[in-house]
Amino acid sequence: RVTFCQSCGSIIVQEGESFPGRLCLENGKSERRGALGVLAKIIRIITVAPIMSLVLFTLMWLHGGLIRGVGEYIVSVIFLTVFPISAYPLQRVLPPFRERGRDGQRSLAMIMANVGYALGVFYALIFGASPAVLTLFLTYLMSGAALLVINKLFGFKASGHACGLMGPVTALAYYVSRYALAIGAILFAAVIWGSLRMKRHTLPQLIVGGLIPVAVFFFWILVL
Repeated sequence: RVTFCQSCGSIIVQEGESFPGRLCLENGKSERRGALGVLAKIIRIITVAPIMSLVLFTLMWLHGGLIRGVGEYIVSVIFLTVFPISAYPLQRVLPPFRERGRDGQRSLAMIMANVGYALGVFYALIFGASPAVLTLFLTYLMSGAALLVINKLFGFKASGHACGLMGPVTALAYYVSRYALAIGAILFAAVIWGSLRMKRHTLPQLIVGGLIPVAVFFFWILVL
């Protein structure tokens, strides 16, 4: 079966059963598929930004007083969860992104996410969303813009994954419960381990990615 290397995005093929990994045709690197490798991948899947956004807005909705009606909740989920996650099926059918493998998937995910964030801000300003929802849409949009600037202009691959985790953690700690900080610290440590294990990011890239939404969130708390 042909698939893509998680390290560089090039085509890889499955080796024989005696070989404990998958060989990258471009650079010869193998991806270990043991229990720890599977765990690392699971951690990264369940902590992706769209899922964390869904968790954030669901808990805020259940908490009460932070989201104005079920309509605002649904719209928020569409812009912050459905839009970003749609990049994964779209990448398979859009040749310019499909041919670039993992890099193409990552680029399309950032595009779709920022489109959703921009539409969310537009909705919040035009239709008068709650202060918490407006703050979060602005935080997502500015954080996404910061990632693009840092990644494209400065050539530093700040982790969008860490950004997508720590933004919701910060918001939950501020709006819902400070216990979210403890849970967030555990999740962030797990994401760091999983990302380093899968060689997706370096430690500085993960730390910078995690700090961006924290700084942006409190900036908007002070401004609004």
